[in-house]
Amino acid sequence: MTTFDITNMNRKQLATYTVAGGLAALLLIILFYNSLDLPIAEAAHTLKDSFAVTAGKLISDLASKHVIQTISFFMLILGMADYLLNGLQNRTRAMLLIAFSTITAMLIGDELKWFFGRCRPPLFFESETYGFTWFSGKYLQNSFPSGHTLRIFSLATAISIILPCKKYLPFIVALLVGCSRVIVNKHYPSDVIFGCYIGMTCALWSYYFLYRKNNE
Repeated sequence: MTTFDITNMNRKQLATYTVAGGLAALLLIILFYNSLDLPIAEAAHTLKDSFAVTAGKLISDLASKHVIQTISFFMLILGMADYLLNGLQNRTRAMLLIAFSTITAMLIGDELKWFFGRCRPPLFFESETYGFTWFSGKYLQNSFPSGHTLRIFSLATAISIILPCKKYLPFIVALLVGCSRVIVNKHYPSDVIFGCYIGMTCALWSYYFLYRKNNE
């Protein structure tokens, strides 16, 4: 069984993935926070006003809150309508999987951003402020996790489950979005790592409750 081939994963296996993946993500976050976040952010800062930043902004827009919320809304409405008219078909599950994956990731991400209150890179370059302020609703203190990254990875994971023959393409796009958040100096790499974990995990659990739970 590969990371993304979860069609036979039961609740215990999924829980194991969640814990193991969480620990791996935590170790990477600690490593980057202590050693790599600032050097990478400083390198990205030197790209200011370059073509890389312009391209990064365009790529980031693929996972803007407005775009993903619109997709989530339509998938939820269409999925519920299809369920009421035709019952719980595979098509219905697919639409609801996209909706539930992205919605749960966004809800969890918003709360974690407020809880951690991590300073964004611009604050470091303005006043050398780095780290966590805790319980902050301010934009410049809402860096952890990356919202763009968790949104695009929740969507990419859902699409890879629905269309396994095309599973690599959505993850390539998701990786580009995650990297773009660092290039445009909106996030540190550890923010992106945490966002990736949240997005994928929300999609996998959404899949379990929609497809697998009643079969156990």
